[in-house]
Amino acid sequence: MTAQEAHDEDEQGIIRDSLSEKAYARLRAALIAGVYEPGERLSIRRLAAAYDTSPTPVREAVIQLAREGALELRIGHQPRVPVLTIPQYINIREVRAPLERLAAERAAAAMTDEILASLEALHQRFVQSEQRHDWKEALAANKEFHFTVYRAAGNDVLLGIIENLWLLIGPFVTHQYPHVARAHAEAHPHLMLIDALRRRAPAEAGELIVQDLRQGSYLILERLKAEGYDARPARGRRSQASAG
Repeated sequence: MTAQEAHDEDEQGIIRDSLSEKAYARLRAALIAGVYEPGERLSIRRLAAAYDTSPTPVREAVIQLAREGALELRIGHQPRVPVLTIPQYINIREVRAPLERLAAERAAAAMTDEILASLEALHQRFVQSEQRHDWKEALAANKEFHFTVYRAAGNDVLLGIIENLWLLIGPFVTHQYPHVARAHAEAHPHLMLIDALRRRAPAEAGELIVQDLRQGSYLILERLKAEGYDARPARGRRSQASAG
């Protein structure tokens, strides 16, 4: 191999890696946002067309997400969004709680007026979306609200772990959310959290973030139990994903 051929091969590898990273980022964000439902099968070709790339970068992104537990891969089958069991959901919630408490506590100590203004705007977007029954927009605003808090903690390692846990439950929570959206007669948990952050009260902020998590989880679990939820998909049920 000549020096020029080696150089060209390196460049092609860099381009392929870049395309794979972009496909990974887009598909990961879609899973966190709940674009795909539990049990849904994803077409690599359709995703490649939507991402304006070849199937290879999408396939590499899928493999990486399968390693992280966000997708399931079986020989001869299209990648599938996992269907969480109730114990799996509870396990993830119990890991999230202390990590998100820590992030909120650290955020309170580093809070700024600019971040508080962003949180207030995101909360208004969330409320207005719920009033319109625009559940996906409400969930997007809720996610951005929480991650604005977590980013304020200033710990990239902590942020990455929390994001990975949200990745695992994104489709599950999004599928349940329209059925368990809460009516808040009193102060909304977001407003209570903003108040604690404004007062730079770390312990209170941490407790409020966990309360919000547990209250939402309780409503989901009560609904699932009432319906006799079974995480196993119906035999022969297949769902083709549209490109997103």
